[in-house]
Amino acid sequence: MAKKRTTRSVPPRTLTGFIEKFEQYSSTAPYFLNCYRGQCDDSWPIVAGIFRPEFKGLLENEKWAVRDLISVHPSEFATDETMFDKLVRMQHFGLPTRLLDVSRNALVALYVATDPGPKPSNGKVIIFSVPRECEKYFDSDSVSCIANLANMTSDEKDELRRLEESLIGLPEDEQITKFNEEKVVKRLHQFIRSEKSYFQPVIKPIDLLLPYFVHPKMSNRRILAQSGAFILYGIAPFKKIFWPYKIEETHWLVPQRAKESIRKALANLGINESTLYPEIDKAAARIKNQY
Repeated sequence: MAKKRTTRSVPPRTLTGFIEKFEQYSSTAPYFLNCYRGQCDDSWPIVAGIFRPEFKGLLENEKWAVRDLISVHPSEFATDETMFDKLVRMQHFGLPTRLLDVSRNALVALYVATDPGPKPSNGKVIIFSVPRECEKYFDSDSVSCIANLANMTSDEKDELRRLEESLIGLPEDEQITKFNEEKVVKRLHQFIRSEKSYFQPVIKPIDLLLPYFVHPKMSNRRILAQSGAFILYGIAPFKKIFWPYKIEETHWLVPQRAKESIRKALANLGINESTLYPEIDKAAARIKNQY
């Protein structure tokens, strides 16, 4: 999991205050890629949807849920070349996946954090500082390895987890050799090769554990409008992993009583529901409320 850092200073209560805070933060770590996530309730866990407690049954049946959705709507996925592409589309349609939505635009995250929500609550903006080693693109082999875990049964994923733990302490070359000789790993190879025929069957065990920031294809209107990206979680998102490169989190509170004024200020800059959610139903809802 990412390292969490919570700022203890008094949170800004205006849009100007947050912009100044964003600028100050970004200037302190120029060698990191910063991305942002907004949540309207600061008590909500920060984890990909499928790992939330209420979706335990979905996680246990991830493989079948994926197949059910593709089976019912095959035309929607006809142009998707990889499992990562499919997960992005499923996320868009509301199926919880191992993807966590983030944005490269801090003001987009702030807008989401100022949503009134189902009950009065403070919001939160999370800044993820991503070292270069944790940054990947949609066509990365590491991304294919993790995304195709969605094709594995719960028992197979448990077996992969036990196998990884049994190899701890071995030299890296020996870990990789032994890992890729196992039947369950060869099963994963098959899924990856179905989308990448050139894939060499050499998976590093660590690649199934680490979260990665992934640059997606900007082919989705909502992703484009929101400067969207994803953090892709592997087989054990809550496990403490000793790795020199980690995605670090910083949490900023958005006071509940400041939400309305900040959201109005963002709207004056053209950041509103219809621009961030460009589907026609969202535009219709905004026009209805306007008049």
